[in-house]
Amino acid sequence: MLKLRTAVIGIAVLAIAAGAIVFAFGLDQRTAFLPGATSSGHQVFEASCQSCHQGFQKVSNDTCNRCHEAEMAEDIHGLSKFRDPRWATYLEELDVLTCTTCHEEHMPMFARGVNIPPDLCMSCHDHIIDAESSDRLDSHIGFTPDGCWTAGCHNYHDHRSISTGFLRANLDQPDWLPEPKRLEREIVPQVATTPSPDLNRELWGN
Repeated sequence: MLKLRTAVIGIAVLAIAAGAIVFAFGLDQRTAFLPGATSSGHQVFEASCQSCHQGFQKVSNDTCNRCHEAEMAEDIHGLSKFRDPRWATYLEELDVLTCTTCHEEHMPMFARGVNIPPDLCMSCHDHIIDAESSDRLDSHIGFTPDGCWTAGCHNYHDHRSISTGFLRANLDQPDWLPEPKRLEREIVPQVATTPSPDLNRELWGN
């Protein structure tokens, strides 16, 4: 009797779940499947899951690069760096070759738009704050493991401003850049009325 009751409850739960899925897809309300809040930078895609997802599969690097390839062109911690066998042991600690290892959508943290593990840097740089390490930085001893991000000092993809190599190579640069000039631009409209937004057409061409 107990097994029959359990089976009935299980079937009812599956029926409700199936009904919810059909309802959501039928009314094109796929946002019902969102596991959490969408980051501010990606909210424009919230109603168009297929802009980033193929079915219910995880987002791939290729998908991320469709929008962010230009930003990553000068990535200091780029893929080419970690494909070097010398860094293989570090990849075992943190798979930085995959964007979603650090940037998991629908889990925003630290108001940076995407999820970032609080102690991300410590996967490779834990010796920096370790008073017993021979490779420690005296100025960083006692810092918390999540301080690299939360203090706002470090940027994983571009740390040139605090890189001794970069600073050494640019010591002869002027203290201030020349006065900026606003470029003159002429905007010529191509259509009489603004078309309705269509993310599928913009991203996929159909």
